[in-house]
Amino acid sequence: MRDQEISPKSAAPRRRAPAVAVAVGLLVGTAGGLGAHLLWPGDADGPGGGGRAQSSAAAQAPSRAEAVRAAMLAQRRVGVDVVAREGGDPDFFTGQARLDLRDGSSARAATHVLYDMGEGHAWYPPEVVLIGNRAVITPDKEMTGPEYGPQGAYRTEPDATAAARDDVALRNALEARWLAEPAHLAALLDGATELTTRRARGLRTFTGSTPVRTLAADPAVGRLYRPYAAGRRDGAVRFTLVVTARDLPESLKTEVPSGSGADAFRVEYRDWAKGGEITVRPGPAPAPQWTALP
Repeated sequence: MRDQEISPKSAAPRRRAPAVAVAVGLLVGTAGGLGAHLLWPGDADGPGGGGRAQSSAAAQAPSRAEAVRAAMLAQRRVGVDVVAREGGDPDFFTGQARLDLRDGSSARAATHVLYDMGEGHAWYPPEVVLIGNRAVITPDKEMTGPEYGPQGAYRTEPDATAAARDDVALRNALEARWLAEPAHLAALLDGATELTTRRARGLRTFTGSTPVRTLAADPAVGRLYRPYAAGRRDGAVRFTLVVTARDLPESLKTEVPSGSGADAFRVEYRDWAKGGEITVRPGPAPAPQWTALP
C-alpha cells in the first residue's frame, strides 16, 4: 500500500509535458514507495535520519550482512543503475546514481533519474545531490532559464523529505539512494526469515524473504516500508542479492507486496571506488557528479 498522505502523480500529465517532467525529473521517487520516503527520519548524513541506530535484535545477533557491508565501505564509492516499479506501474522510473558511503547506514548520493523512456522526447533531468536530508538541485544546461520557472534554476532544499511531497523528481532521488545503500542490504539480510545461499562461477547469490512488518520496524529503513506494511502486514519482501567473490554487490532485485500484486525494484552496481567525494557544488552551471569521474 502506498502512503495516503502523498497523492500520486498521474502518468498522463508527465507525457503531456515531458520538458517539465524532466526538469523535475531527476529528483526521486514517486508516490508509491515514496510515501515511505517522505516519512524517513532526518539523519545528518544518511538517507533520512536515524539510520545509524541498530535494532536491538540486530545488535544481539551476528549480522549476516557484515561481510558485504564491510566490503562496500572499504571501496567507499560506487555507481548504480536503478529501475523502480517495473511492469508499467505509473510510478515507474529509471535512473543512475553514485554513492559516497560514509558509514554502514549513511550515504551521500548524486542522482540522475528519469520518469520513463521510449516516448521519443529528449529528456534533460537535473542532477540531485543528497547530503543527509538536504538536497541540492542543478538543472541540465538545456533546461535552464526563466521559462522553466524554479525548476530551471540552481536551488537547495534544506528538508528534502518534506519538499519531496510536491516534487516527484526529488522523491525519485531519495528512493534511488535508499534502494542501493548498505543499510538496505543489511535490513533485508538480517531480517530474513527465509534465506538460501548459492555459489557459482565466483558469485554468491542470496535469495530470501523478509517480512514487511520487520522492515517497517527497522530503525534505518522502517519509514520507507511503512506505507506497504499498512495494508500488507503479513506480506514479505522477496529479494535476490548477487555478490562477487570479494563480497561486493553486483545486483539486487526486490519485490514488495503492494495491493493485489508487487512492486519490483532492481539495482545494478558498478564502478566501485571510482569518482571523487560527493560535495555541494555552487550553481548555476551544471556539474554532474552522478557520473563516475576519474
